Amino acid sequence: MQDPTPESEKKRQRRKEARPAEIIAAAMRLWAERGFAATRLEDVAAGAGIAKGTIYRYFPSKEALFEAALQDRIAATMDRAREMAQGFDGPTEQMLTGFFETIRAELVDGGSSVFLRVLLSEGHRFPALVARYEKVALTRGLSTVRAILAAGVARGDLRPEAVDCDPRLIMAPAMMLAIWGTVLSTEGLLDISAALRQHVAILIGGLGRRTKGRD
Repeated sequence: MQDPTPESEKKRQRRKEARPAEIIAAAMRLWAERGFAATRLEDVAAGAGIAKGTIYRYFPSKEALFEAALQDRIAATMDRAREMAQGFDGPTEQMLTGFFETIRAELVDGGSSVFLRVLLSEGHRFPALVARYEKVALTRGLSTVRAILAAGVARGDLRPEAVDCDPRLIMAPAMMLAIWGTVLSTEGLLDISAALRQHVAILIGGLGRRTKGRD
């Protein structure tokens, strides 16, 4: 049976459904250029090409928009990384590398480093944003690292004491590399993917099961 809905109505509906993502993209561009405090919702509306009042139908405040952007970009990325790790059946070294590369791609290539920029430069003024980032991003990331370590021990790739390793120590170099490659970015200064692989190699060297004769 043919859909009786006019094509113009379908286009309007598709446009309406895509609008939150367009608003988030515009906000992230402006936060990168101006910072969080200096960016008004009206500015974001203009950047997204919508009427000034329309944005309030989707986001009642800048904080609500920031939280939605975190959910759309960071939470979704962390969830994908966790699903990838859970479904991976290869060596732990490859699992960790894939996990870090997924996060790197979003932070660096996907432009989500803007969240780190905002928190580093303005977090003292907006502590609620810092708390939200910790809950949305860091908690998910640390949970995934714990799961990867436990899976590595169960698989026999890692020594039993690996499960007692503080996941923050494992995540910290990756976070620093993300900051280095964005906030302190200089063309050709650092190959972040290569540095992450080196970081994983060091982790495996320290936590991996040693072969006989080397214990």
